[in-house]
Amino acid sequence: MNPRTRKAALYAIAVIAILASANALAHSYAGLYGWAIHHRLTGWQAKSWPAEIDVFLAVGELALYVAYLDAWPARQRIWPWATALTGLAVSVAGNVGHIQAGPGQPMLLTDRLTAATSPLAAFAGLSVGLLVVKMTRPHSAQRRPTATLMLAPPAATVLPMRPVPGTGAPAAGAGPDPRLLRDASLIFQNASARGQRLSQRTLARELRGHGHHFPNDHLHQIAETIGLAHQRAA
Repeated sequence: MNPRTRKAALYAIAVIAILASANALAHSYAGLYGWAIHHRLTGWQAKSWPAEIDVFLAVGELALYVAYLDAWPARQRIWPWATALTGLAVSVAGNVGHIQAGPGQPMLLTDRLTAATSPLAAFAGLSVGLLVVKMTRPHSAQRRPTATLMLAPPAATVLPMRPVPGTGAPAAGAGPDPRLLRDASLIFQNASARGQRLSQRTLARELRGHGHHFPNDHLHQIAETIGLAHQRAA
């Protein structure tokens, strides 16, 4: 199928489903409002009461969208389904319950089915959108480029640190210890993941806080090895 045609069809389905669901929720609101009025709620209470019911239907369905998009485990999808189905059941009960027989007019099954249509249609519209998400997600995953790992530049060849006997400090001329470089790389990666810019001074402070000892003239070499100096230059 032509990608543009497919994309246009998906957008059309989404728009139609949203409009149909909004229209059905408006009818459901009217039915629940009639229930509230019949049961002695007035003013703002009668106007806001329908939202207490249909909000669970809408929130449950939206949570299901997120669950399928983010590939939640099956056990974590239980509560969105439970929320949506509970909201649907209560909404149907309220819409059907507000139907009252008129004088000399018997209550027909079709009258109750008509009242139940609105929440069912809202649920169906949202479910169609969920079905589209489920069907298109594998295609999107196949076309999505593989995430590129941000690797530090190749480490320069360094000599292991040789502590000065009795001091724990590195001897002059020795390169950074591989364990120090490993911890420095982890600190740099964690800072990058949080969106923080790590300075060499902060890096040195955190490394020394982890018990590492090194001369200041090694700091620039450490920063270059883990890619910190390249990031600052960029």
